[in-house]
Amino acid sequence: MTDDDFAELLSSEQERLRRIIRAVVFCGAATGDILQRSNLVAWEKRNTFVHGTNFRKWINTIVRYEILAHRRDKIRRKETVLSEQAEEMLFVTEDADDSDETAKALRGCLQALREEDRVLLENRYSGKNTLRAFAEEAGRSEAGVRVSLHRLRKALKACVEAKMNHE
Repeated sequence: MTDDDFAELLSSEQERLRRIIRAVVFCGAATGDILQRSNLVAWEKRNTFVHGTNFRKWINTIVRYEILAHRRDKIRRKETVLSEQAEEMLFVTEDADDSDETAKALRGCLQALREEDRVLLENRYSGKNTLRAFAEEAGRSEAGVRVSLHRLRKALKACVEAKMNHE
C-alpha cells in the first residue's frame, strides 16, 4: 500500500473517529488532540497495517489506546471519565465483523431493548448531542438520563454475558 493510499484510507475514517472520541471524552479540544495523536501513531505504524485486512479495526485499536492514555491522564488529575464499559461498548459495535461473537451478542441485546432505550444509547454514544442537550430534548433531567444510561449499560452487560454463556 502506498503512502497516498494509506492517507486516503485514514482520512476517510476521520469523521467517524471524531464522533467516537467526542462521545467518550465529552470535550472538543481533547477530541482534536486525541484524534491528532491517533493519526500520528497510525502514520508512524502505517507499515504494520496489512492491506486487505480490517482497517477500521486496526485504527480503532490505535484510537482506543490513545483514549486510554487520555483517560489515565484525567484520572491522575482527578477528573471525571466515562466508564470503561461504555468505552468498550462503543468499540465493540464499531469493530464488529460477522465472526465476532461478543458483537453479535451485543447487537442481539441492543435489538431486544425498547426503541426509546436504543435511541437514548445511540444519541449518547454517537456524539450527536451532549447529555444535557438530549435530556432537555427528551424533557428529562440530566441526572435521570445518567441513571437510565447506567441501568442500560448494566442490563446490556448482563445480557451479553448471558448470551455468551449460552453459546
